[in-house]
Amino acid sequence: MITPRVLQAFCANIVSTRLTLTFAVLASLAVASHATAQDASPGTFNTNMLDIVGVTNSDVRYEPVDISEQSAVEQASVTSISDGIDPKASKELVELESRVAELNHEINVLRSKIRRPVSRQQVNAPRLFASFESMLLQPAHTNNTGLIVEVPDGYSHVMFPWQIEHSPRVSFGYDPGDESLGWRVRFWQFRHGERFVANADNGLLPTGFEGTVGFLSEDGDITTGLAFIEEGEFHSHIRTDVIDWEVQRRLNDAINLYAGLRYAKVLSEYAALTDRGTAHSHAQFRGFGPTIALQFEHRLPLDRLMLFSGLRGSILFGQQEFRAVDDVNNLTQSINAIDLRSGDEGADSVATNAEVQFGIQYDIADWIAFRVALEAQTYGNVGSANPTGVFTGPDSGLSGDSPLDDSLSLFGLSVATEIRL
Repeated sequence: MITPRVLQAFCANIVSTRLTLTFAVLASLAVASHATAQDASPGTFNTNMLDIVGVTNSDVRYEPVDISEQSAVEQASVTSISDGIDPKASKELVELESRVAELNHEINVLRSKIRRPVSRQQVNAPRLFASFESMLLQPAHTNNTGLIVEVPDGYSHVMFPWQIEHSPRVSFGYDPGDESLGWRVRFWQFRHGERFVANADNGLLPTGFEGTVGFLSEDGDITTGLAFIEEGEFHSHIRTDVIDWEVQRRLNDAINLYAGLRYAKVLSEYAALTDRGTAHSHAQFRGFGPTIALQFEHRLPLDRLMLFSGLRGSILFGQQEFRAVDDVNNLTQSINAIDLRSGDEGADSVATNAEVQFGIQYDIADWIAFRVALEAQTYGNVGSANPTGVFTGPDSGLSGDSPLDDSLSLFGLSVATEIRL
């Protein structure tokens, strides 16, 4: 690979060669011109190169030449000398002028390559790679309710206070460095939980008011869940396992296309441990489907820096389940109660997935790179285990939506290191 330093050295070598040729042209032309004049009038002439360049004698006088103004000197030399030289010397002069012009063109081409940013196609060579990403993401369900609390003017929802959590994502594959096919395998896992305590001491359940955890209702009354809660501890847990198998093709220097299969498992769990009893629920989706992604790259004029962005979309066909149970009503609410481990069950649900990423990459060396990016993900129709009940209507009856329609979104920062072999 040609580096800027190698190009600069090559340009310097060409300039040095050009200076040598210029001196040779001037010297040979001066000798030929004086030899012609000497045939007409006898005299003596010193043919030593040092005497010719910058030395004067009684027979020949030479004007000093400024080497820094090479192009002007060459033109002036050709104009002043070509009138008094023989045809052979004139032919040599034309050939040397042509060669100098070629060298000038080569120098200009090399200089333009030095100034022009190096393209990704020139930088990349076929290689294996592996990367580790530290994903700092904050999750949020469409329904993030942990507890419904009675307040003077109605009811309020106490949400789970999710914060930014760490999760790993690893990738490995082969990048051909050109427009042939490469491949990549990625695995991402998120496993985190959140909790809060509600009682009169922290004000989440004020004295004289009650809390409710509702899943299933009938005629406005809870049939699965807990009511009249005065204190309790509430837990939420989210787990995702996502694997991509995909092929890669470079469309041009700035765009990479990825296409393949994605497997995703999205699980959420909920638990309420209260003075009125306990309630547990879980929602789960597992599915396969096609995935396609585009990555856009733009190399900056600054050395080894590159901006990049990525878009991904997936459609997942799979199986979904929701289950809720409490120890007060002894009633289990179950939707799509199937064995997710069985291959006999057909796909009964469709989930969607979209991702977007924007960041900057720094190539520390040819074999290692560092990336930082903002990233957002969303998984639609994967369900949520959180209580679905809400109070509506003038009689404050309980109503609820399907827990299977909820979505999971994550937003945060990705910090990655890539090793190239």
